[in-house]
Amino acid sequence: MTDDATMRFRLQQVASYRQVRAAVRAGASHTLINALIWLGITALLYEAIGPSPVVFIQFAIGLGELGVGVWKKFYPTVEAVLVDGLILVAFGGFVLGRQILAWQGIINWPVSPISVFLGLWWLHGALNSFRGYAALRRAFPDRPSADQIAWFDDLVREIRASTPETDADAIDLPTKPKLKAKLLGTTAFFVGTKDDTVFVAGPLDFDLARERTDPGTGRRKARLRVYDQEYPEFALDDAGWANYQRWAGANLPPQQATR
Repeated sequence: MTDDATMRFRLQQVASYRQVRAAVRAGASHTLINALIWLGITALLYEAIGPSPVVFIQFAIGLGELGVGVWKKFYPTVEAVLVDGLILVAFGGFVLGRQILAWQGIINWPVSPISVFLGLWWLHGALNSFRGYAALRRAFPDRPSADQIAWFDDLVREIRASTPETDADAIDLPTKPKLKAKLLGTTAFFVGTKDDTVFVAGPLDFDLARERTDPGTGRRKARLRVYDQEYPEFALDDAGWANYQRWAGANLPPQQATR
């Protein structure tokens, strides 16, 4: 990294890719449930008609969906989004193909409007998956390495466990949703305590201000802006504010540091 701004940009990319991975992992349960339902229907079909090419094809698609669900759960990557789309194409194509054959009288099967709807719905889902994959490829042409993500995971855990009373670089921000911050060098890391929110900000990328007069509670009202995200007023304790003031005094112009 040639300067702090470049470093922060790269770190924010790592943070954003972590959020993508978390979103992919969150979709694993839905994929696994789809796979189990599909395999259950395949088992019922096998009992009804015995071994046939239709049953074998349906079983293979179900196994593919099950594999994608496991992939999303334990190794979430953007490629899982692509493969999930391909499986949805198989779902939709198989169901619609069977309905077309039934409509033409090639197979002895009733045409089901529900099956036609599901086939089209799966194909629409596949199109959305392909669009999502293309957008992610454009957003992350150079993906973070496993070591970078592991380092960032450790940092997030450290920030969530920190307290301003014992860590001079920490701020506890009872915003909605709740954040914690760590002030390291010229960079501030804001981390959601209950979600995967992460902001990597420089001294001029966020604004933290607090009431000048103490109402007697030791927790004066404060406000926070990070980039274009404005948070409603919240009560900020003295320890966190003191930590911020020390950092601001070293990294902000005097008129901003003394607010």
